[in-house]
Amino acid sequence: MVTVGQDGVPSARPLTPRAPWWALHIVTLAAAACLLWAFSVPGFSFFLVFGAVPVLGLAGLAWVVWVVMFGVHRRQWSWSFLPAPMIVALALALLVAGVPLQARWAMSRSAFEQAVATLPAGEDWYLVPAPSTIGSYRIIAAYHVPGGVVFQEANGNLFDDAGFAYLPEGPTPALENGSFESPVFQHLGGAWYRWTASW
Repeated sequence: MVTVGQDGVPSARPLTPRAPWWALHIVTLAAAACLLWAFSVPGFSFFLVFGAVPVLGLAGLAWVVWVVMFGVHRRQWSWSFLPAPMIVALALALLVAGVPLQARWAMSRSAFEQAVATLPAGEDWYLVPAPSTIGSYRIIAAYHVPGGVVFQEANGNLFDDAGFAYLPEGPTPALENGSFESPVFQHLGGAWYRWTASW
């Protein structure tokens, strides 16, 4: 675009890497938020991960092209280059630290404690009636087990199942049986654990 300077001589206005590229930051933020939400469950939400990762990959490729075009070839540095990589770095740091699950669990823990207190008595490894939603989690089954209660959450590890367990005495070998295979427990605090296993 041509502009006229103070001396009356036409000059070309430099191209700026601004407005259209803020869409890249918005897409990056949305994909990162989906990825964080996908790992806020005891397993992970496969379809959210499957959708978010390619979007982040394409956004990263677009960001590299953008930086090369404006930052390297045209030597036009801009602070607008920074948000997208900062969003990705923050999301990765939160994932590595396990913050999505910890934060969502912290908001739902009291609801789970109330659910445990109101569950009817039952035999071990038999379904017991439980709310379909506890806190912010969707529960598809609940079982009395030796030493506590196991809740199965809707999102597993693709081929495995996942959920939360209330085990005041901690996990024991009695929790593994022919249908609840190779359970892996991670302590969440107090008597609560997250688990993944095959049914």
